[in-house]
Amino acid sequence: AYVIVYVISMAVLAFHLYHGFGSAFQTLGLNHVKYNRLIRVVGVAFSIVVPALFALIPIMMYLD
Repeated sequence: AYVIVYVISMAVLAFHLYHGFGSAFQTLGLNHVKYNRLIRVVGVAFSIVVPALFALIPIMMYLD
């Protein structure tokens, strides 16, 4: 049960990171039409990879 709650929490974290990544560039004034697509792609990758790796830890411990 704890593993499921943790994995769901990591999914919520992914949405939070996705929003925060793009917003950080906008807040700093670093958004530009030329780079917005790159920022979005890197933000999506970052917001998927980081929580997925964190979620993998309890999943692997549960399966062990």
